[in-house]
Amino acid sequence: MIQAVKMILLVLGSVILQTSLVANVSIFGSKPSLPLALTVSIALLKGPFQGELFGFFSGLLCDLSSGGPFLGIQSLSQVLVGYIIGLLRRRFYSDSIITQLMSGFTATLIDKLVAFLALSILLSSSYPQFRLLGLLINAVINSIITIIVFRLLTRIFKNDSQ
Repeated sequence: MIQAVKMILLVLGSVILQTSLVANVSIFGSKPSLPLALTVSIALLKGPFQGELFGFFSGLLCDLSSGGPFLGIQSLSQVLVGYIIGLLRRRFYSDSIITQLMSGFTATLIDKLVAFLALSILLSSSYPQFRLLGLLINAVINSIITIIVFRLLTRIFKNDSQ
């Protein structure tokens, strides 16, 4: 019960911070994604099911708050990220900074690729633009944020049972 309350507060807090503060931050033209970093960290800490749940709800709230014409693209991409990274948890040592760094990097690539493909299908008349350098910068930034968020979440969930 306490773990569910923590997860709900984390979802709400991450989306509020993303839409109010982080959305105004641009590093070399790339915007970091706090909900994505939290989804990766939750998946590494708790596994694929909780990573999926966190990714779905944080993605849905981000979609709702963006005011965009398509609902569910961020939800879909973050569900896939939560599931895939959660599966990797069983193969790699989650507490390793290298695992967290690579997970954050890979998650950003998956997130952007799924969003790009979904938008390409939905916008059949015009294709969204793709910037490789921006994607790589975004992946590095999200990887660093993932390491920081993972360290914070280990303290938040340290007394919870698996």
